[in-house]
Amino acid sequence: MYQIQNLGSKPSLKQLVYDNLRDQIIQGKLEPGMKLTEDDLAQSMNISRAPIREALNMLERDGFAKIIPRKGAVVAGISRKDAADIWSCRIALEPVAAREALPHIPREELEAALEHAVEIESTPYSFEKYVASDLEVHGLYYTHLDNEYMKSILNNLKAHSVRVRWLREVKASDRTLSLTSISEHKRIIAALLSGDGDLVSESVKTHLIHSAERLLDILD
Repeated sequence: MYQIQNLGSKPSLKQLVYDNLRDQIIQGKLEPGMKLTEDDLAQSMNISRAPIREALNMLERDGFAKIIPRKGAVVAGISRKDAADIWSCRIALEPVAAREALPHIPREELEAALEHAVEIESTPYSFEKYVASDLEVHGLYYTHLDNEYMKSILNNLKAHSVRVRWLREVKASDRTLSLTSISEHKRIIAALLSGDGDLVSESVKTHLIHSAERLLDILD
C-alpha cells in the first residue's frame, strides 16, 4: 500500500519515519486526503506503532498532515491560499536571508550552481533536474545563513513550496516557465558573485514575486 523502505533496523525511528513520510508527501506519492493508518504504516515499515504515532504528530505540527479525532491522520491538502501564503512568507524572509548569508557563501558553490543552471538550459527538459537546480540556488543562502531561527522557518517553507510544485507545476509541464525561472536564478547567482547586498536582496525578491505570479496562474 505504501512505497516505504523498511526502517526496522535503523536508529532514531521517529525522525526516520517523519522524514520518510514527509518526503513522500512532498513528492506527491502520498496525496492530499490519503489516510495515514498507524497499523498499515507500522506493518509496512516493520516497526511498532509508537514511532509512527510520534511522527504523525510531527507531521501535523509542520503542516503536512491532519489528525482528526476518532478518525486518525490524513495527508493535509494545499489550497490556492496556502500556496499564496507560503510565497508571501518567502518574499518577506528570503531577501533578508540572502543578504545575511552573502559573506558566508563559498565562491566555488556559486560557480557550481551557475554551471548547473546553464547546463539545464541546454539539455532536454526534466522537471526533476529543474527542481534540483532551484533547491541548489536557494540553498546557497539557506545553508550558509547564520541565523538558526530563520533557517528553521525557511527550511519548513522550502519543504512546503517543493510540495506545491510537485502537486501543481509538474502537471503543467511547461519548459518555458522553468527556463524563465532559471534565468532569474542566474541573476541571483550573479548578484551573489558581485557581493552587492542590495542587488542580492532585490534579485531574490523580484524572482520570488514572479515565481508567485507564475504559480498562482497555474493554480487558477
